[in-house]
Amino acid sequence: MDTKDIIKSEVEDYAKFNIIRYAQVWEDADILIEGLDIKEEDNILSIASAGENAISMLIKNPNKVYAIDLNDNQIACTRFKIACYKYLDYENAMKLIGVFDTNNRLEIYKKIEEKLSEETREYLNNNLEIVENGIIHSGKFENYFKIFRKNVLPLIHTKKIRDELLNKKTKKERYVFFEDKWNNLRWKMLFKIFFSKAVMGRLGRDKAFFRYVNVDVSKNILERTKYAITELDTSENPYLYYIMNGKYKDVLPAAYRKENFEKIKQNIDKITVLSETVETFIKRDDIDYINKYNLSDIFEYMSDDEMCNIFKKILNKSPIGTKVVYWNMLSPKRASKYFEKLLYKEEEAKKLFKEDKAFFYSDFIIEEIK
Repeated sequence: MDTKDIIKSEVEDYAKFNIIRYAQVWEDADILIEGLDIKEEDNILSIASAGENAISMLIKNPNKVYAIDLNDNQIACTRFKIACYKYLDYENAMKLIGVFDTNNRLEIYKKIEEKLSEETREYLNNNLEIVENGIIHSGKFENYFKIFRKNVLPLIHTKKIRDELLNKKTKKERYVFFEDKWNNLRWKMLFKIFFSKAVMGRLGRDKAFFRYVNVDVSKNILERTKYAITELDTSENPYLYYIMNGKYKDVLPAAYRKENFEKIKQNIDKITVLSETVETFIKRDDIDYINKYNLSDIFEYMSDDEMCNIFKKILNKSPIGTKVVYWNMLSPKRASKYFEKLLYKEEEAKKLFKEDKAFFYSDFIIEEIK
């Protein structure tokens, strides 16, 4: 029997994985790449999610990237994007993925359709509206932001004020704008309702993902949003721009920047996409070594005991100097509290977290095997 059949991730027992939950990765690849300090000899394990961060790692020319996910729809999303990089030029790849506007996505899709794996092709051909609309707009989480953008934000601010949010300002000007124009009573009230555990669990993330969350969800996200609007340059934040407009413009995440495209394309065959969990992957005996891990925010969804079980396997499998990077959204997790062999790179992690443009996370963790 395949190990995938007998080793499950804890989250599989209580969350649904029959949809595209995230059609793009809502984690900042810039701080991820710097935190991992990727070298050419590195073999990297990355949670696939929608593919962008695993793809972005190819900019640094690592030896190998393994992108894994337990959701087969996320796997199809990732494989589709990889094919876009492999077989298309920059303009057509970005149009087909949904980064650039176009009226002929299905025509572009025909150029790569036969290059896709049978499973990915079948999935997309049965859901052609995903391709036609641009795959990065098709996830449950992206739809959650769409509802907020179209139905909630207009009740709070005029279009003029919403556009002004993204204008270039000094830090002082951002604080003045926030206090004088943005942070009104309607903003605070409607934000707290829409980003509450109940509403987010129903419309955005799976409600089961809050199983280990014991904090005020909307309060924490509201504070992080204030940080993004005041401390960070809003005119240089692609995630904020997308939330406000439902598309990208001039400022893009790492995977979509033109200057990175050819580097990614040259290395695209170094990425292997696998439908499995971290638990099953670590038990494989056909992988020489992994010395860099991007574990996204998977520990958000599991107990500390389950997290420790994963790290025991990582510690037994990986060499000294291995780096493990992950985010906490609302549930504080840090494996180095339990393992002496893990060094918490606190100063480096805190510095990068201050730069995190995907602002809804509460912490960014970097740990190293010593």
